[in-house]
Amino acid sequence: MAEAYRDYADFLAEHFDGKVQKISINAGFSCPNRDGTVGRGGCTYCNNQTFNPDYCKPQLSVAEQIEKGKRFFNRKYPSMRYLAYFQAYTNTFAEISRLSALYEEALAQPDVDGLIIGTRPDCMPDELLDYLSRLNESYFVMVEYGAESSCDSTLKLINRCHSWNDTVDAVNRTADAG
Repeated sequence: MAEAYRDYADFLAEHFDGKVQKISINAGFSCPNRDGTVGRGGCTYCNNQTFNPDYCKPQLSVAEQIEKGKRFFNRKYPSMRYLAYFQAYTNTFAEISRLSALYEEALAQPDVDGLIIGTRPDCMPDELLDYLSRLNESYFVMVEYGAESSCDSTLKLINRCHSWNDTVDAVNRTADAG
């Protein structure tokens, strides 16, 4: 019988030898649901400061945040490898030239083997998916969509400003892009 659940550590073990840790990065992005593009005020639960580590400060460069994160985790696991986790707000909500510069800055850091990019399902243009697909040929790249609910009435209630179909579309396009 197939396993009903595969935990994240097992998933990462399929892709990496040894321990891998996410290092959160706050690159200073906003969100289309905060700046008026699709809404104002964000989702009802929106407060990124509640889950950002102390070293995640958008006034620091990506490289500086990664270095601080590595120092934090290095005490426990000196031979650790890392994934740069663009976590705060919508990490695909900018011009592709800015995004690629930030992603590539992260990948240029020692011991960083890939990216995890947190975003909204309505903020993934095909041009960016093409870029991430090419990047995925040399690095581990994961897109983490905020699929907060499959129920459109709940998405409306929490002021998400997108539909479940937006999520389905984004996940399918991302899977097709590899």
